[in-house]
Amino acid sequence: MNMTKQSVRRQTAPRATLLGTVTRIGYYRDTLPKLIITVKKSDYLDLPFQEGERIPVPFVINGRCFTAGIRTTSRSATVTISPDLNDDEHNPVRLTDLLYNFGWDKKRSRRVELTVEDGVINCH
Repeated sequence: MNMTKQSVRRQTAPRATLLGTVTRIGYYRDTLPKLIITVKKSDYLDLPFQEGERIPVPFVINGRCFTAGIRTTSRSATVTISPDLNDDEHNPVRLTDLLYNFGWDKKRSRRVELTVEDGVINCH
């Protein structure tokens, strides 16, 4: 897996705070929205990513750790946290369910605060 030198170097950087935007990309069969979190590439300094590849990263929300996939393309200005994650037992978990259980409400804000430290994304 080829990582950019810039992104690998920054993986050991101090804690960074980012604002992510929650975006609907469709609907699940049970009519809940399929949600992703996007972060501007220019803000996304602390985790390696490779264009065209899904890279697994730890994602912590409500004190629980999941494995999320991050991806981007060469034409995109953002990095995306994929809508489908895995829990510590490798069971599939939907980002939509995690965000709603966390208390996120699209009527209040489409933004979520993320911190990145030691290669882990924390949702606040």
